[in-house]
Amino acid sequence: MPNHLWFRLTAAFALVIFVGVLVTVLLTRSGTATQFEHFMLDGHMVRPAIMQQTLADYYYHHQGWSQIQEVLPALVAATADGMMSGVAGAMMGMRDNHLVVIDTEERVIAKLPGAAASALLEPPLQRWPLVVNDQVVGTMVVQGALMGAGDIPNLLIGSVTRTVLLAALVAGLVALALAGLIVRQITLPLDDLSKAARLISAGDLTARVRMESEDEIGALAQSFNQMADGLQRQEVLRRNLMADVAHELRTPLTGIQGAVEAMQDGVFPTDAENLAALHEEIMLLNRLVDDLRILATAEAGQLALQCRRFDMADLCCRQVNLFQYTAQTRNVMLTAVAEPSVPAVYADEQRIGQVLHNLLDNALRHCHAGGSVTVSVDTGSLVGKPSVTVTVVDDGEGISADDLAHVFDRFYRADRSRSRAGGGTGLGLAIARQLVLAHGGDVWVQSPPPGELRGATFRFSLPVAAGQT
Repeated sequence: MPNHLWFRLTAAFALVIFVGVLVTVLLTRSGTATQFEHFMLDGHMVRPAIMQQTLADYYYHHQGWSQIQEVLPALVAATADGMMSGVAGAMMGMRDNHLVVIDTEERVIAKLPGAAASALLEPPLQRWPLVVNDQVVGTMVVQGALMGAGDIPNLLIGSVTRTVLLAALVAGLVALALAGLIVRQITLPLDDLSKAARLISAGDLTARVRMESEDEIGALAQSFNQMADGLQRQEVLRRNLMADVAHELRTPLTGIQGAVEAMQDGVFPTDAENLAALHEEIMLLNRLVDDLRILATAEAGQLALQCRRFDMADLCCRQVNLFQYTAQTRNVMLTAVAEPSVPAVYADEQRIGQVLHNLLDNALRHCHAGGSVTVSVDTGSLVGKPSVTVTVVDDGEGISADDLAHVFDRFYRADRSRSRAGGGTGLGLAIARQLVLAHGGDVWVQSPPPGELRGATFRFSLPVAAGQT
């Protein structure tokens, strides 16, 4: 494909150069020939068409031919393209001609050189009618041939044409060679892009394109490399997700399998206590599968939202009340603070309640005994528009700088040794992030650096409902 493109571009340049050469030669020949369309009067180079128009204008402005004989030399001098000596004119095939102006009755009214006469000149004669307002008012008669009628002008025109043609052909060949080099410089990076694209389509996500310029081709190569980097990251995430899902599902399934086999072998009695343990593992497995479904649906943008206007402060207070028992059992102070007159939001109240549930569950699990968790609601700005911001702050062990960028990743746990019972499924924060993004909001996390106050701060913002300020 790039070779075909190189051929087409080079052919296009060749066609443009050929047309340019042809137009240059034709215009040069025409222009040179036009320069010879003169006759010589008293050493002046005069174009017949211009002299014809000058005489017609004189008649129009003076309403007749009065004093034309006296002013004729001045009119010739004013309209001439320049002077030429008799020797030069003879070399160009020209000699001084005679100009006669006659009226509609064939009477001589002006003559140059010489005074007015009553008879016409001897042949050869050339006649040009003088027209004013579509009426013939006289005739301009010139004795002799035009400058271009001789052999020498024709030879000169041919010589100029050949010289221009040769110069244009040389310039065209040089331009075509330069065009081929330029086109090659354009198509080589495209060839590299094509090869890299074929490698990526074959599964080699490490293929990249060299960026050797900062022009549009270089920008295209940079965009291609960024796309390849994104595909490679997505492939790594996909593989990690598959491995994480397999690991997370295998653990409860292994526990259930072992317990059932122990009961079958009579090692464990089939009593209410052991069945309750099996039920707990099954519920955990069911919750994991449900979390995976919600996360996959949200990431695909197919999550069904039942949005309505509701009070975010009221929702936060209800969620805090639901977690008061858990907070008391862990000896953690859980409080809610709301800014007065917080505007309503337009969102799926159940989904946003799930976001708060996940954030509070995460904060309580990572907060030490005697600590505190605070939920606050206030107004803010999201992409320059009014919003409501919810903040969940705990004074637990905090999050390291290395872990901050990954807390919203699937199955990510800052403490790799943390059990599922203590660390959840590893999907709560990922689900919270996707649910907020599905509402057009934003979510982020902050944690003080080591040496300062510990703890973590999670915030998410949602746009204010229409009509609210």
